[in-house]
Amino acid sequence: MSGNAISRRRMLKTTAASLAAGTASVKPLFAAQKAPGETRVLFLVGDYYHNANTQEYHWREVLGPTGWRLMFAQSPDFITPGVLDDTDLFVLCRYATATQTINLSLGWSPDKIIEKRPAPPAFMTPEFENAIVGRVNRGMGLLSIHCSIWNPESKKYLDLLGVEKPVMHGPVVPATVYDLNQSHPVTKGIEPFDTGEDEVFDAVMKPGQFTPLFRSKQENPARDAIGGWCREAGSGRVVALMPGHTPGPYQKKPFKEIMWRSAHWALKRDIPPSGIREGY
Repeated sequence: MSGNAISRRRMLKTTAASLAAGTASVKPLFAAQKAPGETRVLFLVGDYYHNANTQEYHWREVLGPTGWRLMFAQSPDFITPGVLDDTDLFVLCRYATATQTINLSLGWSPDKIIEKRPAPPAFMTPEFENAIVGRVNRGMGLLSIHCSIWNPESKKYLDLLGVEKPVMHGPVVPATVYDLNQSHPVTKGIEPFDTGEDEVFDAVMKPGQFTPLFRSKQENPARDAIGGWCREAGSGRVVALMPGHTPGPYQKKPFKEIMWRSAHWALKRDIPPSGIREGY
């Protein structure tokens, strides 16, 4: 056998092995098909200004005892209509810039050690917006957290929240949650509480298209804003919670209780006792 034939055979074997290894490393977006009775909660949280570690840590702490599958997307690119079809509850804490061309987040790479990171995808794209709105109207629950209200060009998403116009937050200062709705299961029995230093977003709401849950306020500079609300949207449910720029609110037992209850309410589930503790 000639040397050229041996070299060609080695090349073919090497190529086949490389292709097999590459194929084995490519995993589906969800590791397994959804099992009967399984509840899937998908998160897209964290960016330059909003600590993804804090959010993931506390969401896992709060919802871990449910036995639900908690899944954190590393890029908006991975949240396709098909992925949302297998999602029962979507938790979003991500904002868009004024032009929707730059998102202050990290680009995703499959490399274990990254030297050059890819650019992040645009957010929120019309395709992403339409997928969320359509899926909620067909029954998916949505928790819109903190900065997610700041998608001012995404009118369909704002309509989904019942928002006419978002109002940008002020500086990070001590804030308080008060005027909790004692007639709603998400906030019934919860007393006013301090969140520590945080940002207070506000919104001009569409009359008659939301149920208030609580208000947020700060003293200096003075601001009094709607801090949380919920609404029905088609066959789905939406809860918007404005606190959460800093770790402060996530460390407060009353806010964790609101997180727990909001997730169950948005899923149209009974709300069992949470067993939530204070702090980290």
